[in-house]
Amino acid sequence: MATYTLSSYDPVEVKLPKPQVPPSLVDAQIEKLMEPFSEFHEVAEERGVLPGDHLVVTTRDAALDGNPANNFVMQHSVYHVGAGEMPKAFDDELIGVKPGQTKQVEAKIRMPLAQDGAASVLTMEVDVEKILRAQAPELTDAFIAEHFAPATNLEEFRQGVAAQFGLPDMAKDDPHFPDIVLSELAKRLVEDPDPADRMEGMPDDALRIMCATDALADHLDIQLDREQVIAQMPDDDPAQREQIYQQLVDQGKEDEAAVFARREAALSWLVNNSSVSYE
Repeated sequence: MATYTLSSYDPVEVKLPKPQVPPSLVDAQIEKLMEPFSEFHEVAEERGVLPGDHLVVTTRDAALDGNPANNFVMQHSVYHVGAGEMPKAFDDELIGVKPGQTKQVEAKIRMPLAQDGAASVLTMEVDVEKILRAQAPELTDAFIAEHFAPATNLEEFRQGVAAQFGLPDMAKDDPHFPDIVLSELAKRLVEDPDPADRMEGMPDDALRIMCATDALADHLDIQLDREQVIAQMPDDDPAQREQIYQQLVDQGKEDEAAVFARREAALSWLVNNSSVSYE
């Protein structure tokens, strides 16, 4: 293998454009923002509750696992089915109930501090008093400027709503994280890869990544003993890793195993010390 250098050996810090928020998500958020400005009219036709309906409801005897749950009490309150105000299991219990009817609700829900897999049982009586139709005002430029400044028109308003959706920086256990930081590392390769270092069928980008990783390993002066080489073998089971290593040794590929392990160690350093964030 040829010896390679990098223009920088610092950890990679990548800033990516924030992915576009789906229009359907923006539409749903705008619908929520418009609710306080909406006029509600009682639905005249005789029918049961449907997903998306607004209701007037009163609840009684709300309890979680038999204990009073005052935070679930509603008195002649406007409630939007399916808007996430209550657990989905609760909303599912209301589907089909007609105005004037009372439903004994029993729904399993996950509480924020519950252990994995644990669920509480929510019980209550729900009076469905009315089904309402929400009529939102027309979303004109004048309405937007008055109620949603600094936006002055629909396009600016939608852009502002989309910007409200935060996006966490990419976690290091994300499967795309190593690929991104390795691609950035490969851009720092000073020398062109030696054609003699190309493995059979290896594309140009993979060759550059391999050479850049070797350069990083040289700079970090990674030296691995036998146990450390075995630890880098590609398997989660320690016994399997040792078996893979022994097979390579039996095939006369001990040096190849050491090179592979050294590259994996350099990649681990790169992943652990680099970051990918969104602008």
